[in-house]
Amino acid sequence: MPRVRIAIALALLAGVLAGCGPLGPTDPGGDQADPVKLLTVLPSPGALRGPDAQPADAAALAEAFTGVADPDLASIIASRDPQAAAVRTWTGPDGQTLTAVATVWDSHLVATQVGADLAQRLISDGGSAWTPPEARAARGARRDDPAEQRLARSVGPNAIYIRATGPVPDDTVTTALERLTMQLQDNPEFGGG
Repeated sequence: MPRVRIAIALALLAGVLAGCGPLGPTDPGGDQADPVKLLTVLPSPGALRGPDAQPADAAALAEAFTGVADPDLASIIASRDPQAAAVRTWTGPDGQTLTAVATVWDSHLVATQVGADLAQRLISDGGSAWTPPEARAARGARRDDPAEQRLARSVGPNAIYIRATGPVPDDTVTTALERLTMQLQDNPEFGGG
């Protein structure tokens, strides 16, 4: 029995020393990303085109998250006090849109809750839960009419969020999420590695 306790204690200590994830609900769980810089890693997919990423305030985030100006949601976002945020949006010839959002929060818990809240909003508006197999640990939702997909993931205090409307293939959404996730996890300048 003492050997088991020693093994468990050593495993916990190794996790702490390695800096693996958050240690409690208010812990950031990693380094903060630069949201504008992070979003520059995304190429314009297919026929979609748009301007460079821009810093975003609570009102811009609310609109990016839902597609409409929403003062109530902006107030909720402001109360959660994002440390930094950026938005990048593309549009296509058939009226489709793709929006990528990167935000930094004061804890991993808040970063995780962002995606869950936004998915729940779409589910409440006629959508259904959606987590594609290639986007493990993501939180998402989709609706068929009108077509919309939302997919989010957190890495430490950083939340990444992809929203698509119209005829945007699922793999465009999941590829954008995975590309941002890999940058956050593997690249020291974005908060990983």
